[in-house]
Amino acid sequence: MTAQWKQHARQMLKGKWWLLAGILIVFTVLNAIPQTFAPTMDAETVPTATETSLTFLSLLLTILIAPLTLGWSWVVLSVSRGDKPAVSQLFEPFRNGYVKHVLAPLLMGIFIFLWSLLLLIPGIIKAFSYSLTYYIMRDEPELSALEAITESRRLMDGHKMQAFKLVLSFIGWFFVGILTLGIGFLFIYPYFSTAYATFYDSIQQDKRPEPQYMNDHSADAPTGF
Repeated sequence: MTAQWKQHARQMLKGKWWLLAGILIVFTVLNAIPQTFAPTMDAETVPTATETSLTFLSLLLTILIAPLTLGWSWVVLSVSRGDKPAVSQLFEPFRNGYVKHVLAPLLMGIFIFLWSLLLLIPGIIKAFSYSLTYYIMRDEPELSALEAITESRRLMDGHKMQAFKLVLSFIGWFFVGILTLGIGFLFIYPYFSTAYATFYDSIQQDKRPEPQYMNDHSADAPTGF
């Protein structure tokens, strides 16, 4: 299945590689803004009032622009479904349901951190369990942040190893990105992200419940069948 997901991603990315690279640059630059305010502090010295204020501002900005991460997930999800991506999609999570789109990555980060306090492995497992949350919030906007996280856990039940193998299959590409001083990631990360979005669609279809009329019909069937 890993090879099929990656092949599908490559097919959907044809003619869109440079556009996705441009959107990724916008996404990366905007995410880097909070870090420009973070002061460089020495662990051995007491931070000044200015340094404390700048640290707080950096943290606040990080939280406020958190929906950008959802926006990127929605961009690649649309690509995996054959649609043309647009920079405006990055900002869709800001227009509707902004509060829950801030809460989702915040809650995920807290949960993963708490699980990681036990051991590293439980934290990694939970990271995979929650990894479909942003796609679910795109497809089911009526869900709250916590409900979307719970739905991600349900969907990932029995599929975490597949997700791990998919990530593992990109290790070589990630090294290429490092060797090219990060430039290669302009194309590698969209490839990886689109493949993961394809993985989501695949298991979403596998776990889609049967239509109600099928359940009703089976309930009326004679017990001998």
